[in-house]
Amino acid sequence: MVMVNEKVAHPQDPHKPTEKPVIHCFKCGDPCKGQVLRVQSRHFHLKCFTCKVCGCDLAKGGFFMKNSDYLCTLDYQRLYGTRCQGCREFVEGEVVTALGKTYHPKCFVCSICKRPFPAGDRVTFNGKDCLCEHCAQPKSSSPKEIVSSSNCAGCGRDIKNGQALLALERQWHLGCFKCKACGNVLTGEYISKDGAPYCEKDYQSLFGVKCEDCGKFITGKVLEVG
Repeated sequence: MVMVNEKVAHPQDPHKPTEKPVIHCFKCGDPCKGQVLRVQSRHFHLKCFTCKVCGCDLAKGGFFMKNSDYLCTLDYQRLYGTRCQGCREFVEGEVVTALGKTYHPKCFVCSICKRPFPAGDRVTFNGKDCLCEHCAQPKSSSPKEIVSSSNCAGCGRDIKNGQALLALERQWHLGCFKCKACGNVLTGEYISKDGAPYCEKDYQSLFGVKCEDCGKFITGKVLEVG
């Protein structure tokens, strides 16, 4: 967001000829006299510097620029803003991105204890929920083996700072837990095959069994006859 902080005064002296080119308002095209606003290389009358959408005055507060248009905060957020997956409010400033979703740091919480994940803590994704170290510990079959490894199972690089995701008994950068087939970040439940995660669509396409009658993929138990 940009703040308006510069006004340019152009005193008019009737006894001297104009030496510099006349400055025109970027919006209305008329010459600028008296106080004007300068935004980057553009000049505006005070009354002309308004939101492209709602027309409110932008001279007294902050604004956003999108596709060369100037927008107030409310309209920019409504049209282009990102909402927090937790509280559904618009996200500004520091954010957490996990499994393809965006959160306020305070809204990215453990599914069991509902406490925010401290910076640097590991996050365990069990295929449906994100759990903190404490809540995931009883369900971990080999916690020592997981903690001892510091390499991401996705990219292979070292996990030094920030949160790590624990899934399939390995740890991943939050943005590296992706479907092996399509490469999209897994944002919900996944299906594992030979130690690799897949989204349901790709797993069914590669390994699924179709019903002979309806032609749809079968999930759960399959009854074999004959």
